[in-house]
Amino acid sequence: MLTKLLALALLPSPVAPASPPSLEWGPCPIAAAPDLQCADLPVALSPGGDREITLKVARLPATGARKGSVLVNFGGPQGYQIASLASRTRIFDKIRTSMDVVTWDPRGYPGLSDAVLRCDWGFIRTPAFPADQAGFDRLAAANRARGDRCRTTDPELFDQMDSAADARDADAIREALGDDRMNFLGLSYGGTIAQSYVRLFPHRVRTMYIDGTRNHSLRDWERELDAMARETERFMDRFFAWAPAGMEKRWRALVARADREPIPAPQAGARFDGTHLQAIAFLKLRPGPAGWGDFVAAITAAEAGDASGFVFSSREPYPGAPGGGYKECLDLPRPAAQRDVARTVKRLRAIAPNTGAAFALAWHLPLTCAGWPTPVTNPPAPMPRTVPPLLGAGTWQDYDSTRRVVEQIPGSRTIEHDGPGHNLFGAMADPCVIDHVSRYVTERRLPPRGTTCP
Repeated sequence: MLTKLLALALLPSPVAPASPPSLEWGPCPIAAAPDLQCADLPVALSPGGDREITLKVARLPATGARKGSVLVNFGGPQGYQIASLASRTRIFDKIRTSMDVVTWDPRGYPGLSDAVLRCDWGFIRTPAFPADQAGFDRLAAANRARGDRCRTTDPELFDQMDSAADARDADAIREALGDDRMNFLGLSYGGTIAQSYVRLFPHRVRTMYIDGTRNHSLRDWERELDAMARETERFMDRFFAWAPAGMEKRWRALVARADREPIPAPQAGARFDGTHLQAIAFLKLRPGPAGWGDFVAAITAAEAGDASGFVFSSREPYPGAPGGGYKECLDLPRPAAQRDVARTVKRLRAIAPNTGAAFALAWHLPLTCAGWPTPVTNPPAPMPRTVPPLLGAGTWQDYDSTRRVVEQIPGSRTIEHDGPGHNLFGAMADPCVIDHVSRYVTERRLPPRGTTCP
């Protein structure tokens, strides 16, 4: 007996689990939102790693009795999420009656957090589709060089920039707030972070709202590209139904002509081929019918030899996107060879003869991520079906893709806005959507199936 007691005495004492770091709230360095409070939170740079980075977290405190928190990411992907919250506090008035509204400036991006990559965050012009493997190799080498210039500033941080890393940061914030479950608003690209969170922490989800996002929760990416091509084509079909008779035939002839010989746009010193015209058309048509008459005039002028009406920005006349792709290149599939690009482009042009492969996930991102120095670390994958029902919302531009995300979870609902635009809750501040989202987050009450918002 004595021997047994001595053995027990020599066993190590159980160690109490480390308590999460507390958040010490103070004023935010943003004068426009005096209610906003900020705090610093150390988080692990990588899972199981020793290095920590510090995130700047901000909250709008609950105006009534606090019953929890909701985290929000406004999309982009970009930094300055705290500034975004400061600029649109009123859309959270109903949520704040019982919940704090919280955001953070994400790792790597410029903002108030301390871990910032010193990279080119400016506009990246979309390259032309390479005609052969040699052209693809030159494109991949240029992308790798651009990525390497950024990566050398902090290789470990560069490699930990995917949306799964953001999801882990979000969960660290949830824990520091003292919340058992996560309430998350993922707007636009923030919906990719939301989907990553569901995959990593399904047992932590209480409510999850996804607004105008792309489907990152599937196994067959090429099939998803097909679906996006059909959706872009349907958007163009709305214009043809509105436009004068014969416009679709004229459009196809103009695109074919530009592919044979790019059409000059003297106003900007540019020359547009058919893919340029298709990509710019979507940008011109996206705001809705109020500007579609101008687009008819642009087509007519281009038929006469002047494509200046297609200039979207005189500073950057060609299609492209800002941000560098430092997150997207780790989240999305990329081509390994020119034949992969050619096969996809041929298929999408057959599916969508008016819009082709001229949308970002088929053109800009594959061609600017090919050859990237870090492999894809957070590829698309299905979400577990065991989480509570999600809520989504979308416009002409993104309803179908958002619906494909949320309907993977039984009992989920999607709100449809029959009109143009993007990001109904955050950017458009649609009162109907705000009401439904506020009720869902605070009370876990979903709208009826088939709900629409004007």
